[in-house]
Amino acid sequence: MTGQSSLFRGIFTLGVAQLISLVGALVVTVLLPRYLGDVNLGKLAFAGALTSLFGLIADLGTMTYLTKQIARDPSQAGRLTIGTIVTRIPLGVGAALLAVAVVHLANEDPVTRSIVYVMSVAMILVSLGNTLGAALQGLHRMRALAVSMVVGKLAYAALVAWLLLSGFGPVEVALASLISTFVGTGVAAVALGRVLTRSPLPSGDTLRRVLFGGMPFFVWQASLIVYGQIDVVLLALMTNDAVVGWYAAAYRIIMIPAFFPTTVVTAALPALSATAHDPPAFRSIAERCVRIVALTTIPMAFGILVIPDKLIDALGYPAIFQHSLAPIVLLALHMPLAGIDMVLGTMLTALDRQRFWAMAGVAAAVLNPSLNLIAIPLTQALTGNGAIGAAAITTVTELFMFAVCLRLMPRGLLGWSTAAFGLKCVAASALMAAIVWTFRDVPLVASVLIGVAAYAVLTIALRVISLEELRDLASFVLRQRGRGPAVAPEPPAL
Repeated sequence: MTGQSSLFRGIFTLGVAQLISLVGALVVTVLLPRYLGDVNLGKLAFAGALTSLFGLIADLGTMTYLTKQIARDPSQAGRLTIGTIVTRIPLGVGAALLAVAVVHLANEDPVTRSIVYVMSVAMILVSLGNTLGAALQGLHRMRALAVSMVVGKLAYAALVAWLLLSGFGPVEVALASLISTFVGTGVAAVALGRVLTRSPLPSGDTLRRVLFGGMPFFVWQASLIVYGQIDVVLLALMTNDAVVGWYAAAYRIIMIPAFFPTTVVTAALPALSATAHDPPAFRSIAERCVRIVALTTIPMAFGILVIPDKLIDALGYPAIFQHSLAPIVLLALHMPLAGIDMVLGTMLTALDRQRFWAMAGVAAAVLNPSLNLIAIPLTQALTGNGAIGAAAITTVTELFMFAVCLRLMPRGLLGWSTAAFGLKCVAASALMAAIVWTFRDVPLVASVLIGVAAYAVLTIALRVISLEELRDLASFVLRQRGRGPAVAPEPPAL
């Protein structure tokens, strides 16, 4: 199987899984603001951000290291995975205890403390689940990885729906997260059963490799978590739970379509790592990943820009969540930037240039909270909604990372044709948004259908993608579903 076929197989498999999981994500996105309200949603978001920050201690960058090493030498899968688990359990327990200590010292209210207790335990399971998922990713076993993701997310959605409709609150929602994480981790463990049971116990050298090999990636992952979660913590410190809830609701809406870049980079890392020493193959895979993300995320962002109020109304949120409209618009702008940044960062990691990428992450982790310390209190004072400042700084941070990414890319890796492709996507999306705005009085479903149809026509008219490429893509997808020959054809060029 070629690297490109492997990539597209992975994207197809994970994409189908993400679409199924999207049902669960929609359920959670609809129900949490409706039944928890802005204050309890804010408490839940704060606890999640806090435990994510402490979860860095349990990770130490080993997830990316594990995927890369297994992709390059699958025979080491069992030994490296077990070694990672052995190092992560004590680190996870230590991180959980620190989170509990901090929430006590901060004298948080009883509900917030209870949520943190539950999510601290879930943090340990998340660390183990990520380890197993990284091993599956490195082995290119995307189907097993997809199943574990789907089972965990659907279990969470089902539990949240039952609990909220039965009158329970945020602490029980946190328990649902813990239970569903356990289920998803169990599925991944079963999928790796033979790999783990047939592997010898890791040596001291293996444990050292795992512990220290991930350090370059840890700096980047720590930076990513810090500038991705610190805004919620700062909002909680400088405003109140309701404002955090408005921001959390906006972020949940934005993250629904953001599943696609995650799917692409999950499939791309092992494919890029395996072709790191084959420049033509690497360049081809890299260009296709960037184009796929641009083709999908840019129109999503423009579409959200023109109908945020219709999204809030369609989801049935209480009137208080009208305060989420401005953050939704600002966060929509960051979505394509974040998606492309994810792909570019994955490329740098596969090329063993993670040290430079990590330093860029550190700069972003300093820039984001520094600007938030100004923007949050300023917008809170002017508008009573500090979430507007946090959303604006999130987009500014992604723009900064995008500029740094382009600067760090090896010369000649992404040509002007890729830039032209992105600009055509922007043009098609802007025209699509204008058409949707013209028909903004129609129901939301009609707006979405009009936008999809307009974008499809405009991408062909502007030669973003040709009819022949669409036919090739449809043929490729059908073959992945077993309707074609057993040997996968070369995927279409975008």
